[in-house]
Amino acid sequence: MKRAPWLSRLEGRFTLAAAAAGLLPLLLVGAVAWYGLSRSYLGLAGARIESEAARLQGSLDGRLETLVGVLGQALDAPGDEAWALRYAAARLPEVVTLQVREGEEVRALWSRFEVDPRPLEPLVGPQTPEVWGPVRRDRWGEPQLTLGLARLSGRYLEARLRAPVLWDALVELRDPTLHAYLTDAKGRYLASSNRFEVLRGASAPAAVLQADAGGVFRYRDVDGVERLAVARPVDRLGGWLVVEAPVGRLLAPLSRSLIVLLASVLLAMAASFWPGWRLARGVTRPLDELARGARELERRALEAPLEASGPPEARAAVRAFNRMAAELERNRIELEDYAHHLEDRVAERTEALRLALDRALEADRAKTRFLASVSHELRTPLASIKGFASTLLATDVAWRPEEAAEFLRIIESEADRMHYLVNDLLDRARGERGEFSVTPLLQDATRLLVELEPRLRRLAADHPFHLRLPDGPLCVPLDADRVRSVLVNLVENAVKYGPAGGAVEVALEARAEEVRFAVYDEGAGVPPELEERVFEAFFRADGGTSGTGLGLAIARAIVEAHGGVIGIGRECGRTVAWFTLPRGGCEDA
Repeated sequence: MKRAPWLSRLEGRFTLAAAAAGLLPLLLVGAVAWYGLSRSYLGLAGARIESEAARLQGSLDGRLETLVGVLGQALDAPGDEAWALRYAAARLPEVVTLQVREGEEVRALWSRFEVDPRPLEPLVGPQTPEVWGPVRRDRWGEPQLTLGLARLSGRYLEARLRAPVLWDALVELRDPTLHAYLTDAKGRYLASSNRFEVLRGASAPAAVLQADAGGVFRYRDVDGVERLAVARPVDRLGGWLVVEAPVGRLLAPLSRSLIVLLASVLLAMAASFWPGWRLARGVTRPLDELARGARELERRALEAPLEASGPPEARAAVRAFNRMAAELERNRIELEDYAHHLEDRVAERTEALRLALDRALEADRAKTRFLASVSHELRTPLASIKGFASTLLATDVAWRPEEAAEFLRIIESEADRMHYLVNDLLDRARGERGEFSVTPLLQDATRLLVELEPRLRRLAADHPFHLRLPDGPLCVPLDADRVRSVLVNLVENAVKYGPAGGAVEVALEARAEEVRFAVYDEGAGVPPELEERVFEAFFRADGGTSGTGLGLAIARAIVEAHGGVIGIGRECGRTVAWFTLPRGGCEDA
């Protein structure tokens, strides 16, 4: 329904009168408020920047002090200088090259990137305890610092350090509007929250380098942007730590607040003319309310019920509109709940399908790995058997009896290897069918290990081997052959995955109601998240090793068939594979 022309003209005259009456005071109040608030706001921002600069400088000084302290420990460490340099480099990722001199002699060198590092040029004044040399840049444009530490004894340590790594101590800015960077004595960037500024060799503006240390100042950069900054000296590096922020960004919250303030003043000024508006709007307001409500419904939903005013007929229409809007809102909420529930169910089904697919793919990959491994494991002894058998059957050579006996021993060994592999496959098949069984008899576990020791020593022929046994017998109901196979498998794994020449120890421990067999080695061990999976069939933590991946799975089946528990982990810095069996009594004890 169109508004009457006279009503529009009346509302227009009231609007012009209100604007003319409040325009000049509004502009004056806004200008004074902006000036006073901006001055106060920039003062608070300057104090915040000063506080942040002081905090970052303390963090940087602490980082430099830690760096000097670690290098000093490496310099003062007795014994192997090369080991001390490696230890310092492990603690300080910013180190590129280290060297220790004694007089003119280079005692030790270490470099993170060079296989055969060259000696560093001596810094000026090595007789002083601490010298920071000039800043250089590597081939990628990254700045590097040089540091020298000297002792009265004549020992001298020189280091080349990656400067941007020092920024690790400075990046935790509490205010995202701030920008901080570190320069050398010439103003060149050593570190910055914007890494590209460092790589392209940017330098601080001259206004920053000429400012008073520690005070807040304003300047314009090369792009004409006005900035508020604090520059604090870094004595060790002879450079500056600068924390700054654009003035426009600092005043952005104040600008928004000022807009809200002016809008509030405008609304208050408009509200002063409400008596004149009340008569003009007495008839048109209900229709305006209905139009507003229709627009809100068109966008999404009615935020609040419309106010019923005006004649009785108009109030009835507004109430009917409110009931219709409430019903539409209820229907919309129900539809959204249903759609959300449907999305959740679809997501659950999708995740279940994904997990099933992952399991199927993993099973397929395990099958492929198993077939390839078994083919390799069978092909190797078959090739040996066939080769030596063909050699023995050759008619053009007369073999001596000892040579023929050696060939037959090799054939027998390879046949035994195939026999063990086939037995592993059969044991795994019985375990999957639930037919795996053991025949436990009361045995002395100590005597079992003593009898098995020669075989275990042969398995660990290239490793120091230790056998730790308790005093006296330990009687346990067990299947001796099965338990021997478990111990042989654990020792073979310790030899295979342990370091060359690393010690292997087999221990038997007596506990209250069980005995514990343990095999220790000096290898890196298995990641904690894989400690359970290594006992799964066909799984190998190191995909590059040979084997079928059945040994530990069969070992677990044997131990669990005895009523025991098997596991793998770390103890006292060593990798340990262990299993426990329930104890029994010895009749002859």
